Amino acid sequence: MNPPPKPDRALDCTGLFCPLPIVKTKLEIDAMQPGQVLAVAADDPGFLKDLPAWCTSTGHECLGVVRNGAVITGYVRKK
Repeated sequence: MNPPPKPDRALDCTGLFCPLPIVKTKLEIDAMQPGQVLAVAADDPGFLKDLPAWCTSTGHECLGVVRNGAVITGYVRKK
């Protein structure tokens, strides 16, 4: 993913483990307008696969997931 999209909101879920990063992502997305982008940072290794799977199951668009050391940042566009 080059370059990452400019998010409308950012959510820091570092230090949280499954299922909390996805739960907090859902709550944040629910408060956003369609078309807006959310950047979510997490350090739970499962988040790398959990976020795209959650997007597929909910209809939101996963714009990409980037790992930088221990931190995984995912970008979601609300549908």
